[in-house]
Amino acid sequence: MPRTPLPQSLTWAPLSRTEAREAGLGWRRLTKDDIARPHRGVYVAAVADPDLVQRCRWALPLLGEHRWFSHLTAARLCGIPLPFSYSADEPLHVLSLPGAEPLRRPGIVGWSSTSAIIGAVAAGMPVVTPALAWAQLATPGAAGVDPATGRRMSLGIDDLVAAGDFLLTGPRRDRRPLCSIAELRAIVDARAGRRGAKALREALEHVRAGAHSPRETRLRLALVRHGLPEPVVQIPILTSVGLRHADLGYPAELVAIEYHGDHHREDRRQWLEDLTRRQLFEDAGWYVIEIGAADLDVDDGRALAARVRRVLAARSRG
Repeated sequence: MPRTPLPQSLTWAPLSRTEAREAGLGWRRLTKDDIARPHRGVYVAAVADPDLVQRCRWALPLLGEHRWFSHLTAARLCGIPLPFSYSADEPLHVLSLPGAEPLRRPGIVGWSSTSAIIGAVAAGMPVVTPALAWAQLATPGAAGVDPATGRRMSLGIDDLVAAGDFLLTGPRRDRRPLCSIAELRAIVDARAGRRGAKALREALEHVRAGAHSPRETRLRLALVRHGLPEPVVQIPILTSVGLRHADLGYPAELVAIEYHGDHHREDRRQWLEDLTRRQLFEDAGWYVIEIGAADLDVDDGRALAARVRRVLAARSRG
C-alpha cells in the first residue's frame, strides 16, 4: 500500500509522538526510512546532511522555555570564528536555567546555570548572549573531548582573543558589533573563580575591535609575543582617492601591514584590489609589508617579527 504522505510541516519542524499520531502517522509509518528520530520522542523528515540550524530546530521541543543553546553550539550560531570546522557528529550544547534539569540525551551536552541570565536569538534559535557564549568557550568540555586522550577541551588564549575581536568588530556582512567591551568585562568579572576564568582574563587584555579575521588577530599577537610594540588595528590612511584602512601598522613609522589569505590569491577581483591598495598606500608615503599564511605558520612568526623589526628600525632612522 502507498505510504501516508508526510505533513508538509515535518520538512522543517519536528513532531512529537502525539502530534505525529494526530497527523495520521501510525507507529509503523514512523519506522520508515523517510522519517528520522534525532531524539527520543521527536520525529522529523529524514535529511542526508542536516546543518547545525536544522539540528537545533529538531531539538527545540526538548528545550521548553527554560533552556537555551550554549557553549560551542551558541558560538557557532552567533558566527564566532573557531579553530576547528563544524562536524555533524558534534553534540549540541544546551544550558538549563535555575529550576530546570540539565538535559541528558544522546547527542546533547547538558549544562546548568546557578543564576538567572539573559538570553538572545541567533539564526532564529534561543541562545545565550554572544558575550556569554565567548566566556563559556574557556570552560573545559565546551570545545568537545579529544578522542585521543579523552581530555575535555576548551579554547586557548589566542583563539579566545580572536573570538573576542570578532564580537567587538561584527560579521563581515555589516560590521555591527555583537557586544561591547564592557559586556565582556562584566562576564569575565562574573565568572571569577570558575574554571577557565584565568584564561578569559588574560584573553580580555588583548581583545581589540577592528580585526577582520582570526588570522589578523594572530598576526597582531605574534608580533607582540616576539617583542614588538602592539600594532594599531585598521589604521586609517588618507590616499589620493580618499580614506582607506590598512589591516595593521605603525603610524609613527608610516608602516602598514596587510594580511592576505588564500581568497586574496584565488579571487582575481580581490587580487586587483590588493594591488591598487598597495599603490595607494605607497603613494601616500607608507611602507607596505604584505604577509601570507606561511609567515605565521613557520616558527610561530618569529622570522616575520624580525622582518617587521628591521623595517621599523630603518624607517625610524629616516
